[in-house]
Amino acid sequence: MKSTRIDNLGRIVTGNLESPVLHAESVYLEGGRIVEIESTTTTAETVIDANGLTLTPGFVDGHTHPLLGGFTPRQSALGWCENYLHGGVTSMVSAGECHVPGRPTDAAGLKALAVLANGSYSRHRPGGVKVNAGTLLLSDDMTEADIEDVHQAGIERMKILFALESVEHASDLVQWGRDREIISMMHCGGSSLPGTKNITAAMFEQITPDIAAHVNGGPTPLPDDGIDRLVEKTDMVLELIVGGNQAVAVDVLRRAHDRGELSRMQIGTDTPTGTGVIPCGMLLEMSILAGLTDVPAPEVVALATGNVARHHGLETGVVAEGRPADLCLLGAPMGSQASDAMGALDHGEYAAVDKVLVDGELLVERSRNTPPAKQAAVVH
Repeated sequence: MKSTRIDNLGRIVTGNLESPVLHAESVYLEGGRIVEIESTTTTAETVIDANGLTLTPGFVDGHTHPLLGGFTPRQSALGWCENYLHGGVTSMVSAGECHVPGRPTDAAGLKALAVLANGSYSRHRPGGVKVNAGTLLLSDDMTEADIEDVHQAGIERMKILFALESVEHASDLVQWGRDREIISMMHCGGSSLPGTKNITAAMFEQITPDIAAHVNGGPTPLPDDGIDRLVEKTDMVLELIVGGNQAVAVDVLRRAHDRGELSRMQIGTDTPTGTGVIPCGMLLEMSILAGLTDVPAPEVVALATGNVARHHGLETGVVAEGRPADLCLLGAPMGSQASDAMGALDHGEYAAVDKVLVDGELLVERSRNTPPAKQAAVVH
């Protein structure tokens, strides 16, 4: 089994809110997993001298809209997933394959679309990124039998993208999914696609999905009183995205921090959409949130890694023994006044992505999409 030892680390940012920083100088990876932290194993097939860089989990983009094969028709772009890898993203979660041209709107068609996407991405990693795809878009004609069908086919997520005719039926669909451990997301705010309707805070309170997708707007947020109700009257996961209203994102994060509820928060990009393809979107959102709030950068990183993974039942997202070796080596970008990656984020700057590993395999030796780090790791 392939083995890698990473030495001379500055520090480890774990992705775990309970203990966001770990002071250790080395990790040992074997068979695609983290085997030892502060390793006593002295030999490995590959040795990486981190040269003082910070080790973090690979970012888990909590809100993407993949189609098939790394193509997005909204932007007529190919290869966008690999570009996100160069922005530190090692895993993605689909919030629905809703940009398929001529997307079906009936139960049979939407079930088929989810099963197709799930099967495709379970066998194919575009650019090496783990894409958790095949999110069922819910429709008015779906029944509990339809939810059972997709459950049997391995579908793990569902999404209310547009307001259904009956709030009671929408609530039933979410509950039928919950009975089968299917995670539910719901579009939050104004309409993002032609022909769809706004979804209000009152609907969230009645339907009770697990995740309020892009609570800061995708792209338009709820009115302020609606945001208040989601933050204060519910316990659902609140997602912040780069493609939304950043004044609202900063306000929601500050309030969650003051309430001791950072465990509810997660970060995504909500791309590719009309907003575009944003390879460094996760880094950009982290730099905004760390730079404009009192939430320390290592905890903001947890919102983009371990929190997303926990909310979606994924193994990745945390630097811990036994976990997948999906990792980034980050530094302060050249020209920054910061001395390391977390200092850069706290100052409102991108961290520089120097190395990215997925399942212990080195896939990025220097990002083509971020500035270079002040110091670079060396691979032996």
